[in-house]
Amino acid sequence: MSLRTLPLLFINLGGEMLYILDQRLRAQSIPGDKARKDEWTDGDRKRVMNDIITTMFNKKFMEELFKPQELYSKKALRTVFDRLAHASIMRLNQASMDKLYDLMTMAFKYQVLLCPRPKDILLVTFNHMDAIKDFIRDSPSILNQVDETFRQLIEMYNCLPAGEFQLIRQTLLIFFQDMHIRVSIFLKDKVQNSNGRFVLPTSGPVPWGTEVPGLIRMFNFSGEEVKRVGFVNGGSYASPMREGSYDLYGDRVLKLGTNMYSISRPVETHMSGTSKNSASHAKENAVPNPLAKEELNLLARLMGGIDMKKPSGSDLGFRLNLFTSDEEEQQAALTRPDELSYKVINIQATQDQQRKDELARIMGEFKSEEQSSQTTSKGEDLLAMMDGL
Repeated sequence: MSLRTLPLLFINLGGEMLYILDQRLRAQSIPGDKARKDEWTDGDRKRVMNDIITTMFNKKFMEELFKPQELYSKKALRTVFDRLAHASIMRLNQASMDKLYDLMTMAFKYQVLLCPRPKDILLVTFNHMDAIKDFIRDSPSILNQVDETFRQLIEMYNCLPAGEFQLIRQTLLIFFQDMHIRVSIFLKDKVQNSNGRFVLPTSGPVPWGTEVPGLIRMFNFSGEEVKRVGFVNGGSYASPMREGSYDLYGDRVLKLGTNMYSISRPVETHMSGTSKNSASHAKENAVPNPLAKEELNLLARLMGGIDMKKPSGSDLGFRLNLFTSDEEEQQAALTRPDELSYKVINIQATQDQQRKDELARIMGEFKSEEQSSQTTSKGEDLLAMMDGL
């Protein structure tokens, strides 16, 4: 597995999360002069986007994220995104958070599968970064935060060889391999089958630096071409237009990673039969995690450096529903398999004891009887570190 995959996974999933939230907030927003106190306005939408992006690109968190390390478990990463989604006045209940995370993961999985070559995963990331910058174009201080991360991405990844990008792609696909959740946009566009698996195209431009398949060249010992044989490639391929830009600004050419929700249409998720039958794969939530210490350290650093937005006074926060109605949201919560649901964890970073108690509870889920004494020692180290925050 590649030790450089985590920043790309986090940033791309975060970008997809922002696309979805922006679309839903726009759909539910009311003009400011007509909105009641408990209704969304466009100002609230901008405030939510700014708060989440500020949290997402927190300098200390980015420094930890960019250190070479293995991927965290699905559970630990999901906990981070729960935390991130609630870094503003917005609140999501468990069913909506489940749906949000499903959409995020399936969208990025689709993008990784369709990348013409492994290095194009970086172009997908840059498309997300460009869109995030557009969300906060009127906030110079936040824009500087995002640009700093952008420069880190360029510095770390632009010089990597093709083999390392292949390893990154393989690591991402291993992470996504048991996720087969049907998404209405993909089903309507016929790029996903009813079992939740994606349909890979046999047409379109070939990867940059390659030729359209259909010709076999044969060479002699001197390296001279001696024969050519043509064959039917079975698809409708075309030469690539040009290579996308890997600079801070430029035309990425590749469209994967751009906002697919910019055209308003309802988006639904459904558990496929494959996912229901393979729910046992999600039992990893109950399996001892050898990376428990690193995962908890990530959570601790995130919690220690970032305060959750706590509604003050009569402001109780705004609830965002990712379903078309409250009834549909409640039904989704009841029908989702327990193995594929994650409890939304709200942790107040300003309350030390609550943070410790919550971390201790999470830590207890990770440890096994065989590792009891070892994990307890790790937990004490973590709580000691939390004392110093």
